[in-house]
Amino acid sequence: MKKLRNSVVLVCAAATMASSAFVSGCTSYATPEQLARIGELEREISAIESAIQTKQSQIGTLDRQISAQEAKLEQCAKDKELVKQRLANWKGN
Repeated sequence: MKKLRNSVVLVCAAATMASSAFVSGCTSYATPEQLARIGELEREISAIESAIQTKQSQIGTLDRQISAQEAKLEQCAKDKELVKQRLANWKGN
């Protein structure tokens, strides 16, 4: 019986200590350090979003440049074919 009583007291003491640590560790507001970290993270987010927008703009510019080069290449191929046809007709006459 004495062992059971000691076990119950020990369990109650452990539960009291655990619950007091849990209750005292929880607050309803952020600490100044946490607020400073949140501010840092928000600035990082803004910088990353700005970098993303810049890169997307660069991608658009590069896509337009590629399209222009492809159009030039296509025109060169057409011109080359035209010259080949005219040379074939010229030699044939």
